Amino acid sequence: MFDFSFGELALLGIIVLLVVGPEKMPEMARTAGKWYGVMRRTMNGLRSEVEQQLLLDDLRKEADKLRDYASEEILPGDIIASASLRETRANELASEASPPQESGPRQTELDIDVVPPAIHSDDLPGPEDRLH
Repeated sequence: MFDFSFGELALLGIIVLLVVGPEKMPEMARTAGKWYGVMRRTMNGLRSEVEQQLLLDDLRKEADKLRDYASEEILPGDIIASASLRETRANELASEASPPQESGPRQTELDIDVVPPAIHSDDLPGPEDRLH
């Protein structure tokens, strides 16, 4: 923690022994150990509280994003475009499953006026965001 070498600790022990005396040295060492334990427990408690608060803040931000996404208005054009996209995708999957009947390259054009809002994977929580 404080990065003392053995020589520095030995020198500190000799100085304390000369100042305090050999009679009170064990009592002083016990008292110092108790205070060190109390300080360490306090610091660990504070660290865990700060980490919990940061995690709660992150979870609140994610919940707000999900709430905003869930409250977005779905327009009729979005539903039509979504159905059109699903139909086109189903046709593509069906054509990939069947053997090709044409020898030339095939081109598909989509004429969609309204596209549904994109879902960004960065905005949604993933498995790495779960608490353990």
